[in-house]
Amino acid sequence: MQIFDSLDISASGLSAQRRKLTAISSNIANVDTTRTDEGGPTSGAAW
Repeated sequence: MQIFDSLDISASGLSAQRRKLTAISSNIANVDTTRTDEGGPTSGAAW
């Protein structure tokens, strides 16, 4: 049915936007944790 096809397309678009916003929010949340004081990448040993 056409209504279910439309809902499926809408759900797919919403899912893609959710993944995009999740990646953006992760990047914003970790904005201060990407480098050490010396400017290099962080390592897992700091935890």
